[in-house]
Amino acid sequence: MRARLALAGMLAAGLAPPALGELAESERLLAVHPPALVEALYHDRVVLAQDGDPVAARGLVIFAKPVERVFQLLSQTSRQLEFRPDLAGIETLESLPDGTLEEHRIRILFLDIRYHLRNRLDRERRLIRWELAPGFEHDLERLEGSWELYPLPQDRTLGVFVTRVEVGPAMPSFLQDYATRKSLPGTLERCRRWVDGDGRIDD
Repeated sequence: MRARLALAGMLAAGLAPPALGELAESERLLAVHPPALVEALYHDRVVLAQDGDPVAARGLVIFAKPVERVFQLLSQTSRQLEFRPDLAGIETLESLPDGTLEEHRIRILFLDIRYHLRNRLDRERRLIRWELAPGFEHDLERLEGSWELYPLPQDRTLGVFVTRVEVGPAMPSFLQDYATRKSLPGTLERCRRWVDGDGRIDD
């Protein structure tokens, strides 16, 4: 039932139904969400899906670019500086066959936070994953996440974003909610605009 409602959302948004293979994959993901959320996704292009986990967050994004181009853009992880105002700096420490090792510096309210990320890129599965790199000191206790990308009709892409952040006892507790909830809608919207602008965002 929800899959049919999600398909109806596509049609109402002016999207032609995808091919059967694509339909099965994208509809499988959308069918697990409430119809109202799917409708909001096709209207607003960015929604958060609540799952009750205080240290995790999930977002759905519709990009107006083909899936291969979205993967190519999001794979350029050091370019997050172009759409994430909380990032104070990114340094690529090592380029690896399946991704990168980077040092990130972010500014949240009055705090400077530093950590190292291991990014892993899987072009075949259209999957981008990251986690705190072992062997380094981090100002966060835990950070991991992913982008999963799925083709939609009319050369669009469904992006499923998941992040899990634990700030740890050394950080103020309000940062937990800020890192996983309050800042995420704006970050995903700016990311969508950056991708839709083919690597440019106009404020």
